[in-house]
Amino acid sequence: MQRKKQNFVQGAVILMAASLIVKVIGAFFQIPLQNLIGGEESPAFGMFSAAYRIYTAMLMISTVGLPAALSKMVAEATACGREHEVRRIVRVAGSIFVPVGALCSVALFFGAGTFAEWIKSADARLAVMAIAPSVLMVAILSVFRGYYQGRSNMVPTAVSQVIEAMGKLFVGLGLAYYAMGQGYSDPVVAAMTVLGVTLGEVVAAAYMLAQAAVTRRRATPVRILNDAVRPAGELAKVLLSLSIPITISSAVMSLTDLIDVALISARLQSPAVGMTAKQAMATYGIYTGQAINFFNLPQTLITALAVSVLPTIASARAAQNFTKVSKTLSTSLRLTMIITLPAGTGFLVLSEPILRLLYHSGTETGGRLMAILGFAVPAVALVAITNATLQAFGRIDLPLVSMFLGALVKMFGDYYLIGDPRFGIAGAPISTAVCYWLIALLNLFHIARLSHALPPLGKTVGRPLAATAGMGAATYICFTVLTRALGAAPGSAVDKLSTLVSILVAVAVYGVLLLALHAVDREDVQLLPKGEKIANLLRLK
Repeated sequence: MQRKKQNFVQGAVILMAASLIVKVIGAFFQIPLQNLIGGEESPAFGMFSAAYRIYTAMLMISTVGLPAALSKMVAEATACGREHEVRRIVRVAGSIFVPVGALCSVALFFGAGTFAEWIKSADARLAVMAIAPSVLMVAILSVFRGYYQGRSNMVPTAVSQVIEAMGKLFVGLGLAYYAMGQGYSDPVVAAMTVLGVTLGEVVAAAYMLAQAAVTRRRATPVRILNDAVRPAGELAKVLLSLSIPITISSAVMSLTDLIDVALISARLQSPAVGMTAKQAMATYGIYTGQAINFFNLPQTLITALAVSVLPTIASARAAQNFTKVSKTLSTSLRLTMIITLPAGTGFLVLSEPILRLLYHSGTETGGRLMAILGFAVPAVALVAITNATLQAFGRIDLPLVSMFLGALVKMFGDYYLIGDPRFGIAGAPISTAVCYWLIALLNLFHIARLSHALPPLGKTVGRPLAATAGMGAATYICFTVLTRALGAAPGSAVDKLSTLVSILVAVAVYGVLLLALHAVDREDVQLLPKGEKIANLLRLK
């Protein structure tokens, strides 16, 4: 079939644009929802978050490794001209993972009470039941996403992600307002809210099925360079040998997040800290609804880059194009630093003022936690890129080991730090930062060993870091001067305006410093859509 194809930066830009749209939609969902059913006195948002974490963990177990493994196999077969094998790979993937997704949905639905009891939130049972069918829908989505990503066509994945987000916004938030208006109990409110996630996944899966039908009907023949097709059993073995380790390495952190829910609640209720169950769940709701919500934004963008990098490196290695492998790795790591270093610094400098823009309560606690998470932002991004790179290299075992070690650090850190009254809930972001930096450094060591070199440290890290330092200083000075000169009270209109102006100053200063320090190459910009015109406009040489 004739196929649309983008280079890895264009594909990443498409997914990043979709991710930004999803995050904007998510903000229109999360912020009103937090204000509606969250806060320090309401456990409903904590129940919603707990159910969503359980769903995420089940999702990791059933389908998370599929798109990465499938895209790698499709990219390699495409690079070698084995078109018949591509179609068989997709059929094999569907025959394995769709039934697995169905089984996980059934287990989650009928075992909802057990899962809710395990995280010490029995009232979250209805919310877990409401989200259970989503696992099957995502299994279907994963097959199609893996195929299109392996073809270097990121548009269907991007569109389906936006559809998912729209379902949460319109259905989930609408049901939450309805439930609150009717005076339903907190468990029912949480369940009706999370139902929006399920319905969004249903519509996204229907779109992907329709997209596949349209693609098949409009396809035009292409030259098949190699008629070889491996047997279905062999392809299934290869697919599972790739997807299971990827799933396990991802599930290690997802299951750690699930344990995180239980640990945070239990340790905050320990005699040393002394919170009630309601206080612990409300605090957890602030942590996930405010700090974690912002923490996920930069890593969502980098995940888009990692999704695009994996099939690009895999196909280049299959074609023995090692120059392309090196350039792809260098560009992806540099883009990672350029995006995440200023994001992490923004968390450190303006965490509480940013939260005050959007939330009515809990911003002091949320801001303190978000500032600590600023240290973890570059690390978690590096983990995404380095995991994808090692998987493309065929060393899927190495991320598994590093993720497992990081998970151990995370769990022990949570247990001891959260239970210490000097840290409390702050122990969660501290252990998160240590965990991800350990994983990132281990992965970078393995990449250097396998590729015999890493990109130049000065260009990859030094220049973006220098630009970030200048940006951070300018942002802090701008916000401090404005708030003191104008006498802005926290949460006032003047305080919010000062925050917005400081953010705009940060963006402008960072852009100027990146260009002044030559942190961005003309060759990098040319990979973007309309890259030649952008490079000329910026006068890059």
